[in-house]
Amino acid sequence: MSRTPSALALPAALLLLAAPAGAQLGNPWLTFTKQPAQLALPQLTLSDADTQVLFRTGDLDQDGWDDVVAVRKQQASQLGKRRAYLLMNESGVLTDETDAYAAASDVPGDSGFLTPCNNRECVLADVDGDGWLEVITAASLSDGDPKYLSHPRVYLNLGEDAGGHWLGLRNEDARIPQLYTVGGLAVAPRFCGLDASDVTGDGAADLYFVDYDGTETGIFEAAGTDLNDRLLVNDGNGFFTDESFARLTTMQLKSGFGADVRLYDLNADGHTDIAKDSTLQSPIAVRAIYNNPAAVGDFTVMGFQDMGSSSPYGLDVGNLNNDGIVDAAIADDGYDKFRLGTGYDALNRVVWGPLKSFTFLDSFDDGFGHNVYIRDLDGDGWNEVLITDVDGDVPGCMRRLHIYHNTGTVPGDMNLVLKEEVELASGTFGAGWKGAVGITVPDTKGTYDVGFGDFDRDGDLDLLIGTCSGTQYFQNETNPVQVVCQTDLGFAGPGNMELSLCGDDLTQAGSSGALALAGAAPNQPLFIALGLAASPVPLKGGTLVPNPVLALLSGLTTDGTGSFGAPVAGAGGAPVHVILQCIVKNGAVYEFSNALDVLIGT
Repeated sequence: MSRTPSALALPAALLLLAAPAGAQLGNPWLTFTKQPAQLALPQLTLSDADTQVLFRTGDLDQDGWDDVVAVRKQQASQLGKRRAYLLMNESGVLTDETDAYAAASDVPGDSGFLTPCNNRECVLADVDGDGWLEVITAASLSDGDPKYLSHPRVYLNLGEDAGGHWLGLRNEDARIPQLYTVGGLAVAPRFCGLDASDVTGDGAADLYFVDYDGTETGIFEAAGTDLNDRLLVNDGNGFFTDESFARLTTMQLKSGFGADVRLYDLNADGHTDIAKDSTLQSPIAVRAIYNNPAAVGDFTVMGFQDMGSSSPYGLDVGNLNNDGIVDAAIADDGYDKFRLGTGYDALNRVVWGPLKSFTFLDSFDDGFGHNVYIRDLDGDGWNEVLITDVDGDVPGCMRRLHIYHNTGTVPGDMNLVLKEEVELASGTFGAGWKGAVGITVPDTKGTYDVGFGDFDRDGDLDLLIGTCSGTQYFQNETNPVQVVCQTDLGFAGPGNMELSLCGDDLTQAGSSGALALAGAAPNQPLFIALGLAASPVPLKGGTLVPNPVLALLSGLTTDGTGSFGAPVAGAGGAPVHVILQCIVKNGAVYEFSNALDVLIGT
């Protein structure tokens, strides 16, 4: 079976252009604003017309801010490898720290994230039980490459040193075994989907990978080299063993073009199940595989349940109508669908309602989606659905991301409407915002992936949207971020140094801000004077504001641009005023920054 973009039945799609009676255009249910300064990279760094990106988010260094891992490869089913990026959240700014924190490996000659790989998928999970998130990647189309390039990778989170400094991530090759076919042939996997969760009931995160065979770009799989899906079981310390055939049957593991997988407790029995989709070749299905409650981790006697659409290429599972029963959203080559769970049958499997269509006000489903996400974007307790458009197999950037607003209000509503809100009746590629206020067609055309995180710590989900035209940061304005900048007392000079400290209210528990100095002499020793009172006195040709000085921080240095930055943690104890000021020697002259009056909890 092959697919081309013309497979979308355009006349049928045009029937969807008519807006439902009484439809409201321009509903400002949700607003995003572009904030390019919050992503400290040029727009085309992470993604472009030939480089796809996938984002996964988590607090890797445990500083309270969501960080981002971005894995990349040549678009769709093609061979080109790309390096990955580690974006650390520095008080709300996503900053490339790959060289500093993700370039380590125990493989000679390997440089961690900096080594180009053909990575399809990635998850963040604590695999060794120490409370720190690891990064696990899934590679594809790496036939003939050595194991460290062709197989999944586990990047161990090294935690902190004795001084509380985060040590970063290190690729450790022995944590993933060499994979073999049923006939014992060592081969490179072709994994497209990956998820991590405890399926064996021992509390350790296991890994499930979905596999694909031939591609529509003409990359065939040699006879006898097909791995099919794999379940890698964690020993509790982050080392994995392939126990696929001991825990699942051949038919449960079989995938044609296995595009996606979710590990989720589908039937609410307390045990993790498997939901995956396979397409293009048999089996073509969204398939549920239930864990055996009588022998947790052994799926063999449970069979499988198919509940998909005609040509599924992506899925997510979660709750859409707030009845406590799992639902599914499915990306399909034809029309994307969602399906509501209605209850459980005699075998405690989900009873699925009929396939339902998403609702459009001025456009239509342009087909060929891939990544599907169920997320609550507006914080009302009802999950939205987002479906990206760049196909998992066929190259092309001609469609766009769809964001479907969950309009539900009554738990258990079986007539739930998931609707793409729009500003104008201008057609699917026309003018006006699409999906949410502030997001337009040029922002979403050719979307590879969407990254989700409360990057500014204001309580709502912000977005990274990676497209063929680059990656952009969209700030969710549901809860507008309140940035507090500490009081500037002046007295800067000689020189042009400017000191600021902005971020959270530092009198709150868990708060933090970013101390930033600019305009200093480059690569020079830096001193920070601190005191509890401001009594300016002349000193070394400048004015010292914190007086008396209770502490003088030394051992610091400005960078090559004459800047310096550091995070500052607040606290919820009794607030005090701390006066601070920076001093840098520039030749024979001592230069003083302005002083700050910092209100901070003790």
